[in-house]
Amino acid sequence: MTHKTGALTALTAPGVSVLMAVHNGGRWLSDAVASVSAQTAGDLELIVIDDGSTDETSAILAAVRDPRVRVERRARAGLTRSLNRALRLARAPLVARLDADDLALPARLARQRAFLDSHPDIGLLGTGARVIDADGEERGVVRPPEDDRTIRRVLIHHNPFVHSSVMMRRAVVEAVGRYDESFAVAQDYDLWLRLAAVTRLANLAEALVIRRLVPGRVTAERDGDRLRAEVRARWSAVRRGTYPPWCVGHVVRPVLALALPLPLRRALRGGHAG
Repeated sequence: MTHKTGALTALTAPGVSVLMAVHNGGRWLSDAVASVSAQTAGDLELIVIDDGSTDETSAILAAVRDPRVRVERRARAGLTRSLNRALRLARAPLVARLDADDLALPARLARQRAFLDSHPDIGLLGTGARVIDADGEERGVVRPPEDDRTIRRVLIHHNPFVHSSVMMRRAVVEAVGRYDESFAVAQDYDLWLRLAAVTRLANLAEALVIRRLVPGRVTAERDGDRLRAEVRARWSAVRRGTYPPWCVGHVVRPVLALALPLPLRRALRGGHAG
């Protein structure tokens, strides 16, 4: 079921489509949506896929009065399929991501769009991020590498992008086949590795999003799934020729990490984005 289809007449040809998928995210969803509505760049649409929520998520979305917000409620399909559905609904040449428990600072979309307008060779652009806990206490700042060369060097051994911060050229994402729906986790990391084969990459140093670490976001089981997904994504990148054969060493590192306790894995990962 799709709501707010009146947005199609209220807004034509938006400059940016913001993609959000949410499952039982009612606790912080209103703030996330409001942070998009408050962007200084008003030429946008927010596409929210309600992925089979059973909490107050649907009621919160039904109460949103911003005509730029487009909502589709569907049976539970998972994050990756929901993001691809949002991509299919997107109408703008640029697509941005925001998780339902994160926040975009007011100038975020304007800053990213201005950068991409002046750097037509860049197809994937992230930003720095402030990190807070479930109580809103600040826990640190993610400062990712900024230039294409450095990003490529580190990409094969960790994820240098905050998923909630990225803006991408939709045509480039479509060209590589969108998110791979066989990835339940690390779908973003796999996409970055595929995009690296066809476009240049960048990050803005400024922290333009607030990333919230919520209970259950990182568990031992999920972290194990992530490591196994990273093995697949890196091996595919080597097989495609995006990285040379000697990088196969980075493929096996997540396998070795699986033998470590979760707290030690987290400590070794440090401030990697993800």
